[in-house]
Amino acid sequence: MAGQAHYTSAPPGTGGRYGGFRFTAVSPAARPALEALRPLTAYTPPPGAARPGDFPVAFAYDRPAENTAVLTLTRFTGRDYSGRLGTHFCHALVAEPAELTGLRPVDLWDSPLWAAAPAPDDGHDLPDLAHLAPGRAVGPQRVSHLLRETGEPGARLLERLLTAALRALSGEGPGVTLVAAGPERVLDWITAVCYALPAALAARLTFTTYTARPQDDHRHLTGTLPRTADRARGPVLHLDLPSATVGADGLPPGPPAGDPGPPPCPAARFLARAWTDGDLDALDTAAELWEADPAARPGTAPSTAAADGVRGLRAACALLDADRARLPGDGVAHPDVALGSRTGVSSEVTALLDRFAAAGRTLPDAVQRRLAASAAPPGLSVAVRLAPVAPALRDLARQVVEAALADGRVAHPAGGRTDDAEDAGRLTGFTRALAELRLPDLDVTPEHVRDAVARHLADPAVPPAPARIGDVPAALAPLPEPYRGAVLAGLLAALEGSEDLRAAVLDARLCAYLADEALDPLREPPDEGRAADPLAAAPRTALHVLRRAAAPDPAHAARRVLRLYRAGLLTETETYDAVRDLACADVPQRSSRLPWRRGGAARERE
Repeated sequence: MAGQAHYTSAPPGTGGRYGGFRFTAVSPAARPALEALRPLTAYTPPPGAARPGDFPVAFAYDRPAENTAVLTLTRFTGRDYSGRLGTHFCHALVAEPAELTGLRPVDLWDSPLWAAAPAPDDGHDLPDLAHLAPGRAVGPQRVSHLLRETGEPGARLLERLLTAALRALSGEGPGVTLVAAGPERVLDWITAVCYALPAALAARLTFTTYTARPQDDHRHLTGTLPRTADRARGPVLHLDLPSATVGADGLPPGPPAGDPGPPPCPAARFLARAWTDGDLDALDTAAELWEADPAARPGTAPSTAAADGVRGLRAACALLDADRARLPGDGVAHPDVALGSRTGVSSEVTALLDRFAAAGRTLPDAVQRRLAASAAPPGLSVAVRLAPVAPALRDLARQVVEAALADGRVAHPAGGRTDDAEDAGRLTGFTRALAELRLPDLDVTPEHVRDAVARHLADPAVPPAPARIGDVPAALAPLPEPYRGAVLAGLLAALEGSEDLRAAVLDARLCAYLADEALDPLREPPDEGRAADPLAAAPRTALHVLRRAAAPDPAHAARRVLRLYRAGLLTETETYDAVRDLACADVPQRSSRLPWRRGGAARERE
């Protein structure tokens, strides 16, 4: 149940001995809120105002507390009961925010609830209001008409206004002052902002269509007249400029009158473009995604929940913005190729998707359909997070990841910073990035991983130097099968393709690890003509490994060399030299006897 109160200058009534400005009539639900209402009832006439038309109507919305919403309509009424000029009448509505569900506060501009004159102080309460009835003058049609009337300059102005409003709402900047000759024009642009935002977030945006003291106003959007605009602090946007004198940035040519605020942010561009393109589905989809966000929105203060809401909206807009790849500064023109990169829009979007995944929820169907229809594929860090929360985009996400593996965009796991990779080694740093790719969720083929590892390790341009490959067992540990085997296969392929790499990285520790016959690199199933040895895919590497890791059983290492030879993977000379060295290591005094080579046939000596 909403309450209401009337405030004006009146003679003494039944409730007291004194006249003057006071509440003359109050409903029961509004009585506990009178102290909060009193500061919101003030009205200062414009400088030099003399005629009735010189006094703008002030329509305002405030949130004095988390559980309190206040709407006021204040009119200049001329002389009071004593003949003094300068009286005004303020009609205040006070409600819990839940009573505004389905409405935006700006909808009540021309509500039938507003009284034309104050009720007399006769001891009778005003009635409480069971329903906050909106008017008919405010709505999406008003915004569409405004943007048709103002054209491209209006679109640019809306971008700047939305940017400033979001910053003010989140506590990142001061409120913005809107300068116009009358409150109706201010109302136009307040309506545009409110209908660009989800309804629940618009319910936190405070505003007034008029004040003569913008420097003292606490609201997010403050309307004032040109004659008082120079008093404003913070961003100032002029709304009455004819289109012929407005530049492409929505500002007049020459030095701006006041601070125009920061340049448009990506979320503001997305929302303004949706309005100018008539793409109301984009606004509805962004609002649906924002409402479905699992983030807890309630806070101990209005500013806390408002800041969370703005962050969520920015993330929703960034995810849905199909044209983001051609917009500078969005973090996508140069794709977010590194999963460790947590800056800008990429950070907001990945955090949003992570919240859905942690809650075990999927993105709304409308969001998935819009993303699937987008011409611009998502960045890498977004794609890997889409698979568990957007079943309709699983194939697209897999294609993005496989393309990133193929063209080397996973080469720098720390977002271009190589210090961590240098400390860990080339393979360890790379597999950290692979682990973040969530390969099993995407059904990425192991062959893509194998080839990516081989290219990465063989690339001389990728730091650190070849001598720093890292701890291979530690590198493989975070990966599930079959990707652990795929990485091992990629390592063997890189070693097999580069004698310099083999010489640089095959130290005793790595050779001992690779000599383990229990290793399971990704490889073709053995057939009659191929060896079943784990090192069969890399025979030159096998020779190096088995020679260096021969202890404590050189004879067994020699038998493995012979199996590779019999499978046609080694030449006779390579085999002879390796077995000779292993025989010398096993029985030095018989190093000149090699009875395995008889009649030109390769036969294993048991």
